[in-house]
Amino acid sequence: MAATQPMFNTYALGWDVRDYRGAKIVWHGGAVFGFLTAVVLIPDKHVGFSIEINSEDGGIILGLMYELLDHYLGLPKDTWPEKIVAERQKRVQEALKMYQAAAAKPAKIGPSLPLDHYVGTYADPWYGNIEIGQSNGALTIDFKSTPRMGGALEHWQYDSFVTRFDDKTIEPAYVTFGLNADGKVERITLKAVSPLADFSYDYQDLSFTPVVQKSR
Repeated sequence: MAATQPMFNTYALGWDVRDYRGAKIVWHGGAVFGFLTAVVLIPDKHVGFSIEINSEDGGIILGLMYELLDHYLGLPKDTWPEKIVAERQKRVQEALKMYQAAAAKPAKIGPSLPLDHYVGTYADPWYGNIEIGQSNGALTIDFKSTPRMGGALEHWQYDSFVTRFDDKTIEPAYVTFGLNADGKVERITLKAVSPLADFSYDYQDLSFTPVVQKSR
C-alpha cells in the first residue's frame, strides 16, 4: 500500500531502519511457533513500544504497528489491521492462481541423463556440500550441514526435479541441474515451489558445482 512504502529502507546491526510519513522508524520483528513480536522506536519522538501476539498472522501485528505509529505521530486514525489483512489475502489468492497455472503445465520431457549421471557431491562456497544419491530407482538430495533437510527428488520437467524435504517445515523446492556441452552436470540451483514461500528460505541464492575428487 502506498502509504506504507518508505523512501528508504535499510538494515543496521539487526534493526530495520526506514521512514514512515516523514519520521525515521527503527524496528525489528521476531517469531517463534505460535507467536509474533515487534519492537518499534521513533527516535525523534523519544518513543518506543513493543507488540506481542499469540498468533502467526503477520498482517495483524503490522496493522497494530502502523496504528500505534499514527497515534504517536499525531496522524488520523486508520483501519490498518483490516487493510493489511485484506491486501495480504488478495496477494495470496493471486499467488495461488499463478502457482496453480504453472503447476498444471509441466513439460513431459527429460531427464536428459540416466539417473546415476546426476549422482555426486556438489558444493556451494557459502553453504558447503550437498549429496545427490540414488535409492529405489529415484534420486535423493541431502544437505549435509542441515539435519532433516533431505528427501527424494521427483522428476518435474527437463532436468528439474521437486524435493519435498523430510523436515516438513522447510518449503519444497525445485532442484535444477545445469548441463555443460559434454552432457555433464556443471551446476545445481534451487527455487521455492510456492510463490508464497517466505524470503528466509533463501536456497535460491545457492549455486552448487561438482566436487572434484582428488586423485591419490
